[in-house]
Amino acid sequence: MAGAGILKAEYNDSEFQAILNALSKAAMPDLRKIAAFAGAELKDISHGAFKKEADPVTGIKWKDIKPRDKEAKSPGSTGTILQDYGQLKRSLTWEAYPDGSVIFGSNMVYARIHQQGGKTRAHEIVPYHAKALYFNGRFARKVKHPGSLIPARPYMGVPQDFDRRILNDPEILKLLGLEA
Repeated sequence: MAGAGILKAEYNDSEFQAILNALSKAAMPDLRKIAAFAGAELKDISHGAFKKEADPVTGIKWKDIKPRDKEAKSPGSTGTILQDYGQLKRSLTWEAYPDGSVIFGSNMVYARIHQQGGKTRAHEIVPYHAKALYFNGRFARKVKHPGSLIPARPYMGVPQDFDRRILNDPEILKLLGLEA
């Protein structure tokens, strides 16, 4: 009998590919979700820095602001450091990417100088709603401002225990397939 004992095996390529894809997904965690979790955690850490008025990494208190009288205070000001209107704090955002990276920061023009400190450039101040400004006990059509020295008040940062906080979180352990 010719051909006896020969086994012919056929497979469907699409089924085989589906099995490989399923195995690949099971072995590879969703890095974007992990990055998104890290971004949300960084935002919480920064919000804590605003609450404590301290560097989120070192815990060093921010340099105090000059005492201001009630008339000099901006309308709506809370009187807390870096939070006259809360725009900087509200502007903090993050973007998570499929490779597991996350970009965290603020798009406010003044965000960098408050984080790192520095000196603003000299500039002229002119009135918007009046013909003159009242400055240092006199009226003037414009005032030459020499610039301001802004101390660093870091509100963003990654604490040393950040990786442990992330890797010990039950949500991350589940994403990694390591839940208990």
